[in-house]
Amino acid sequence: MVHQHTKRNLFSPLIFAFVLYAVAGAAKAGESVFATDVAEALGKAFILFATLGSVILLRWIIADAPSSIFHRHTVTPLIRAIVSLVLYAAGAMFLLNRLLGINFVPLLTTSAVLTGIIAFSLQDTIKNLFTGLWINMDRIVAKGDWVKVADREGQVMEVTWRTTRLLTRDNDYIYLPNRFLADGILENYTFPTPLHVIEMDISASYNDPPDKVRAALSEIALSTASVLRDPAPEVWVTGYGDSAVKYRIRVRVDDFRKVYAVRSEIYSKIWYAFRRSGIEIPYPALSILQKTEDRAEGRGIRDALKGIDFLGALTDDELDRVESSARVEVFGGGEAIVTEGESGSTCYFLKSGRAEVYSRVQGGQESLVTTLKPGGFFGEMSLLTGEPRSATIRATEESVCIVIDSGVFHSILREDPELSERLSELLSRRAMELKEARERGAEPERTEDLRESILSRIKQFFKV
Repeated sequence: MVHQHTKRNLFSPLIFAFVLYAVAGAAKAGESVFATDVAEALGKAFILFATLGSVILLRWIIADAPSSIFHRHTVTPLIRAIVSLVLYAAGAMFLLNRLLGINFVPLLTTSAVLTGIIAFSLQDTIKNLFTGLWINMDRIVAKGDWVKVADREGQVMEVTWRTTRLLTRDNDYIYLPNRFLADGILENYTFPTPLHVIEMDISASYNDPPDKVRAALSEIALSTASVLRDPAPEVWVTGYGDSAVKYRIRVRVDDFRKVYAVRSEIYSKIWYAFRRSGIEIPYPALSILQKTEDRAEGRGIRDALKGIDFLGALTDDELDRVESSARVEVFGGGEAIVTEGESGSTCYFLKSGRAEVYSRVQGGQESLVTTLKPGGFFGEMSLLTGEPRSATIRATEESVCIVIDSGVFHSILREDPELSERLSELLSRRAMELKEARERGAEPERTEDLRESILSRIKQFFKV
C-alpha cells in the first residue's frame, strides 16, 4: 500500500502536466475558430498553460523522478529545491514578458549596484547554499551518517539549501547552518568506512602478571558480541602508575551507534572477570568490599553444597574437603559461564541469579533448552568425566556461583573406590532427565547402559 501511494505521488505531476498541455492544445485549436478578441485571449491562454505544463514537466524530469531513485542521498532535496526555484523564476519571467510585455533585459543589465547590495546582505544565505552543494557533491556527509560538528554529535537526517539537521542520541534535533560544516572541523564516523575504534583504559595491581591481565582483557573483548574479530582486539601495557600497571584495550565496531553500549558492556565484564580471576583493580575501597563479600559468601558454601544431589553420595568428611576447595565466582548479565564444546573440569551451583541453557541445533544455531534458577547446578559431567561442555550456560542477570573443581575428587575417589559406583548412578539418572528435556519424543537410552558408560568414564578420568 505504501509503495502504491508513493508511485501515485511520483506520477501525479506528470499527469498534471499532460492535462495542462491538453488545455493548451484546446486553446490553440479554438484560436482559429473564434473572433479576433477571443482568439487573442485563447492565444494567451495557450502560452500560459503550455508554459506551466513545460515547467512542471521539466521539474519532474530533472528533480522529481531522480529524487525517487536517489532519495537516500541528502543532496536530493537540495537539488530539487534549486531546480524548482530556477524553473519557476524562468517561467514567471517568460510569462510576464509574453503576456504583459515586461522586458527584464534592461533590468538585469543595469542593476549591478542593486545586485551587489542584495548579494552583500545575503552573503550568509549564499554561503550556506554553496556549502550545502559542496558537502553533498563531494560526499562530505550523507543521510544516515554519524557526525560531530561544532561540538555537536548526531545522525544526519537531512541537508537542505540552508541547514544541516542532526538527530542527537537524546532524540533532539539540531539545525546547523551549512557554513559551520565549511568553517569548522567535521568528523564523519560513518564515511568512508563505518569501522570505528574504541579505546578503554584500565589498571591492575602490580601483583598480577601482565600476561595474565592481557589474556583476560583479550578474552573479554572477544566475548563481546558487537566487537569485530577482524581486525582482532588489541591490549597494550601503557605505563606504570603510582599504585597500578596501566592497560589499554583497543576494539573495533562497525556501527558508531554501538560505541557507548560496547564500552559499558566491556567495562562491566572486566569487573566480573577480574574478580573471578583474582586480578585486583587497585582501589582500597574495592579491595575491602571484595574481601568482606568473599567472607560472607564463604559462610554459605556448605548449605549450597547440600543442595547438589550427586554430592549426597559423599560422607561428611568428604563433603568437608569439597567445601574447603570450593570457591565463589560472580557473573554479570549476558556473560557465558560455560560454552558448549569447550573443555572443563568444574561444576557450578547457582547460588543466586538466573541463567539460561542453550544447545546447538542443526545449522549451528543456539536453541534455548531451559532456565536455571537459584539451587540449580550444571557441569557435573565435566567435573567427573572430563567431557567437553554439552551446552552453553549464559547468565541473564548478575549470578553468584559456587564452583567445585575436579582436583579434590582425585584423592577422594582413590580412598573410596566405591564412590564411583554411587556417583555414576546419580549422574546417569540426571543425564536421562536432561536428555529427555532436550529431545522430546526421542527413544530414551537404557539407564543401565548409561550408568555403565558414565562409570567407565569416571574411572578413566580419575585413573581409579
